[in-house]
Amino acid sequence: MKKIVILLICFLLAGCDSNKGSITDSTEKEIFPVVDIYLDNAAAGNWKEVFEVLSGEALAEAKANSGRVKSGEKIVSKNLKLTPVCRDVAEVSADFTRASGGGFDRLAYNFRLKKYEDRWRIYKTTYGEYQHGELKFGQLPPETAAVIKTYIELPFNHKRADPHKYLSGKLLQDSQKAKLLPVDSKANKEQENIKTVVKAMDCLGLTGGYAVVRVSYDVIKDNTTYPVEMLVEALDVNGAWKICGMDVTKA
Repeated sequence: MKKIVILLICFLLAGCDSNKGSITDSTEKEIFPVVDIYLDNAAAGNWKEVFEVLSGEALAEAKANSGRVKSGEKIVSKNLKLTPVCRDVAEVSADFTRASGGGFDRLAYNFRLKKYEDRWRIYKTTYGEYQHGELKFGQLPPETAAVIKTYIELPFNHKRADPHKYLSGKLLQDSQKAKLLPVDSKANKEQENIKTVVKAMDCLGLTGGYAVVRVSYDVIKDNTTYPVEMLVEALDVNGAWKICGMDVTKA
């Protein structure tokens, strides 16, 4: 029985690998319009059109969440990149900016698509990586440093009040979801008594509209200072720098 299972797995893997090159650049003309339909109509809230290009778990998630998603948004720019997976399966990386309520947000998604007869459909969506050039050492733009410093040093309630001004992508979405949770007044008061002071910023990598920055700052609570180190990722969102990633590396 084990031999049969192993042979079956090898057959499936070999079959997938041998057909990996079957998706060529010309296939973009078939696949990219599907992703365009999803992005443009999901932003506008046209869910009937969205459902038409989905299948599997992507369709189930869209139907479950469509009522909770804001509508009236518009995609103002996007970059799509196609990666073949195997025969009739492909992945598209999308880095796009959308306008909503007078502000802009930039997101990165990965879309998995499967070809059913003559139609490509998205069966899985996940957060992806932003598209940018090779990161090199460089001088951090003053406006980027200002956004990072200001946000880290903001009082807790100010961070909650206006995240759209400083954050983008998954960070912004997580912050907006947190605002919907019940407020713990005791925890809020404790947070307000905490002060943060940025001590230094070191640009580890920089390209046209993307930067990775090491930030050292102090957290001051009850007259005690705690040094913290964080990696911050920032990117250009329609002409304004915003934070898209924050990870504490030392505390």
